[in-house]
Amino acid sequence: SMQVERESISRLMQNYEKINVNEITRFSDFPLSKKTLKGLQEAQYRLVTEIQKQTIGLALQGKDVLGAAKTGSGKTLAFLVPVLEALYRLQWTSTDGLGVLIISPTRELAYQTFEVLRKVGKNHDFSAGLIIGGKDLKHEAERINNINILVCTPGRLLQHMDETVSFHATDLQMLVLDEADRILDMGFADTMNAVIENLPKKRQTLLFSATQTKSVKDLARLSLKNPEYVWVHEKA
Repeated sequence: SMQVERESISRLMQNYEKINVNEITRFSDFPLSKKTLKGLQEAQYRLVTEIQKQTIGLALQGKDVLGAAKTGSGKTLAFLVPVLEALYRLQWTSTDGLGVLIISPTRELAYQTFEVLRKVGKNHDFSAGLIIGGKDLKHEAERINNINILVCTPGRLLQHMDETVSFHATDLQMLVLDEADRILDMGFADTMNAVIENLPKKRQTLLFSATQTKSVKDLARLSLKNPEYVWVHEKA
């Protein structure tokens, strides 16, 4: 029931403050909803990587995070787990509209992220969508309003913001910028600035980047509030 759900949510939230990174080795060591834990387990995700260990707790606590992480470090779950939990805490439903925006540099990366989201999020009641072009804009526009978690590429997203009348991000809870350095290297700096101007200020932002260039720092300044920095040093 809603009441039981609410009680377990407030219990989870009380445990956020007690998270001790040094004691975490598996996802089940974090205070996560049963629905997320079940999805992780079914997808065979048990042990956490360094970036997941360092990021998930901060993100659950509502902080903005700037994570230095390469492809292959496990950063996808470092943001997808907090994304699912954020909407779960709010008891978001498919009628609540857009709650989370995940921006990826390429169609391939967006697609991979979406596949992981589908697997891990399958016990939740949110809707997720992939908007990366390839289909005509009108086809995407018909679906875009009913999507709670949108995984997209920057150019296509801005196009919908400009041309799809019914598209709005007024209630956005979280923005995720994945591989921000690649987004900028591909020439999307102006696009990103325009996208961020269209988003509510009162939101949480997670930004991941393998390199910390000047343009990444500019984007971080523009999009993050008092971020926590997470660096993961590879054992090299």
